[in-house]
Amino acid sequence: MKELIEEALTRFEETGDQWASGYGTMVKHSSYVYLWNPPSVTIKPKKTIGLTLQAITHGNEVGGIVSLTECMKLLHAGVVKAGIPLAFVLGNPAAALENRRFLETDLNRSFGSKSQSLEGQRAAHLATILDQTDYLLDFHQTIEQSIQPFFIFPYSAPGYAFAQAAHSDVCIVTHWGNPFSLDGMCTDEYVNYSGGCGITIELGKKGFDSYQASVGLQAALGAIRYAQQMLTQQYQPASPSTPLYTWKAIELYEEGMELNEGLYNFQPVEKGEIIGVHGNGALRARETGWLLFPKYHRDQRAPRPREIYRIAKRITAHELGQPGVVGV
Repeated sequence: MKELIEEALTRFEETGDQWASGYGTMVKHSSYVYLWNPPSVTIKPKKTIGLTLQAITHGNEVGGIVSLTECMKLLHAGVVKAGIPLAFVLGNPAAALENRRFLETDLNRSFGSKSQSLEGQRAAHLATILDQTDYLLDFHQTIEQSIQPFFIFPYSAPGYAFAQAAHSDVCIVTHWGNPFSLDGMCTDEYVNYSGGCGITIELGKKGFDSYQASVGLQAALGAIRYAQQMLTQQYQPASPSTPLYTWKAIELYEEGMELNEGLYNFQPVEKGEIIGVHGNGALRARETGWLLFPKYHRDQRAPRPREIYRIAKRITAHELGQPGVVGV
């Protein structure tokens, strides 16, 4: 795996560095951060960067590297002729080279913090890009198997429209009222806090996968199209048809909790169903719904997760943002 990751990182850098004859201009801003400008900026962003595409915010979620690299290649060849400035960012390449989620602290909980960890310092650096970003699409992967890709982000009307437009075939998991994590701010939350619009896509189980790469590429191209349409006030929203989910329950970790092996994202579960052990007893699903983010403590160098699983429920577009809908 290490060789595959090194090759993917090298291809990303080579694509950005060897741009002399490509369409538009590409400048290396810093380590694994590239800024692209069209031959002439025909669509002026509200800030400086119309759209940022970011991958490996978690170092072992490497699939998004391929999606970003392929998007850059299409730009280089002039197949995609964007009219807005773009940023291509790899969040935590140091952790990727170790095939780990993070080295010291979770980068995706470090934005807006003053942490001096390796990830805290990287977050502070990447914030200089995200602060200038109108739209962000952050590419993630799940730790366990997922039966489908999905968008996930704190609900806002612009974020909902963004996800629908980026890839209408990908379902949406959204939430409101409380932050995604009590451990710190995620990239999409940070961009929203800074006056932009940020969303995240989970492509599938971590690793390199051709289907996931194609889904990610399509989402990247859809994000470019959407950002341009929004910045020129030409976006025409379609009738909502994307399947929607939000939280129904979050199970916080307690000593002695262990999930049964083989649980996966969007696995249907029934309330009371045994899904693990809790000390000498059974760990039962708190609600009926779809399992999300089942967590196993496989990396003994990492701290125990704060939560052990979530359960999602289907909702309609009319319920978005409404009080009493989110179950936690």
